[in-house]
Amino acid sequence: MSKSSSIKPFAKWLIVLLATTAFLLSLWLTIQKLTGKIDSLAGCGTGSGCANVLGSKWSMVLGVVPVSVFSCLLYLAVIGSLWLKGAVVEWFRMLAAWILIGAAAWFTALQLFVLLTICPYCMVMHSLGVLLGCAMLYAERSGGKSSARPARLKRVMTSLPLAVVMVAGLAAIQYYGPEPETHRVDDVEGPENSPSQDAGIHAAGEGRLVTFFDGGKSFRVDTLPHIGSLQADNIIVKYYDYTCEACRDAHNDLERIIAKYPGKLAAIVLPVPINRQCNPNLPVGVKDHQNACELAKLSLRVWRADRSKFREFHKWLFEYHDQPYEAAEAMAYSLVGMDAMDAVDSKWVDAVLAANIADYKE
Repeated sequence: MSKSSSIKPFAKWLIVLLATTAFLLSLWLTIQKLTGKIDSLAGCGTGSGCANVLGSKWSMVLGVVPVSVFSCLLYLAVIGSLWLKGAVVEWFRMLAAWILIGAAAWFTALQLFVLLTICPYCMVMHSLGVLLGCAMLYAERSGGKSSARPARLKRVMTSLPLAVVMVAGLAAIQYYGPEPETHRVDDVEGPENSPSQDAGIHAAGEGRLVTFFDGGKSFRVDTLPHIGSLQADNIIVKYYDYTCEACRDAHNDLERIIAKYPGKLAAIVLPVPINRQCNPNLPVGVKDHQNACELAKLSLRVWRADRSKFREFHKWLFEYHDQPYEAAEAMAYSLVGMDAMDAVDSKWVDAVLAANIADYKE
């Protein structure tokens, strides 16, 4: 194996700095995924760009391995290669540079054109990847003699197509391969006949009562907004926001499941607005969603005014979430009628919404 001149010291330590920074950020993102702080469960995003991006199928390979695991390994390999010489090592660094640049382009395009949301941490990592790739390409170009140009050209001609194939292969695996699980089954069932202590508005009224977490939470199915049969074998409780993308995905999944298994599943649906105007418990960094509070109250009013119209209005709000609030209000009044809407007890609406928000805090 022929040896080539080493990378200049300044370029070498610049590459070390960029690769180490990118590795640490990539490792942090990997830990976030593996510990479940950010996952792929439908409806579990906090509404932030990072939660939506890192909770999507595009953050995983084969549905189980975070993409950031591979980037961690690549960054470590790049750092290690800086203390090695030889044509194969230089070819590897050039391949790694093209992969980093190609992967950054792929994942940036996904955020801009598919997910339609941006993860700042991801974009910082992609930017570091592009800078690192460019630094390695420049170092390889400036580190050798003019007589080595044919060899560099050969490395480019072999490494660039292979990098394109590898990034395209990753994209194909993500698109056609297994997707991460979007549901989890937890055993949280409790007795159905005794309300929990301090159950409050969620357990008020008459009819079927379901409890969870060893009696810690109780819900009166008959009196709370729900979709599916009251006598369904299984009852779940879903917290959501009409302006949340992850919630819309969960809503569509839930509707399909209920339709596929009639009488088997019903869901109590409780709005929790992503807006500090009515929900002060939002995590730091989560942006307020416009009209979230107003739409939540409007849906509860429709339920209280005419339960038979609630599911239709519930679907409409998710489907036309980008419409002005006035359009949603007009739809509600057209379905239920002005007299019924105006007769709704606002104290009940406020109490249910407050209880939902209190559950969100927990």
